[in-house]
Amino acid sequence: MNAQTNPNPPEHPSETPLEIDRGFTYRVTIASLIIGVLLAAVAALIVFSLTRPVTFDEQGQVNWSVGAILFPVAAIFVGSILFWSVFGLPLRVARRRGVILDPEVYPWTGAVLIGALFGGGFVLAMILGII
Repeated sequence: MNAQTNPNPPEHPSETPLEIDRGFTYRVTIASLIIGVLLAAVAALIVFSLTRPVTFDEQGQVNWSVGAILFPVAAIFVGSILFWSVFGLPLRVARRRGVILDPEVYPWTGAVLIGALFGGGFVLAMILGII
């Protein structure tokens, strides 16, 4: 066999040069946000179904229960899922694809999309009379 060998093999053979891709950054950020919204909606429905209103006895004392504090717990849980989906998941996908997310658009794109999502949800809740 007359196979040529590289006298200086790369440290990790699977390493390839990474490149910045702006279009991929937008696509992966939006797709990750959609995944996060779906996961957060499922988690919110499950946790909100367990909530119970705060009740009072005859003397006006509050009867505490685990279900009474699940609303803030659900809000923290949903916020954590959305944070992960916008700031963690795109990085993981990009690393597996061998692409660097465009640093000029990556972090703020997700933040603007979440802000628009919450702002739109707030306006929709006001129009529907929920708030």
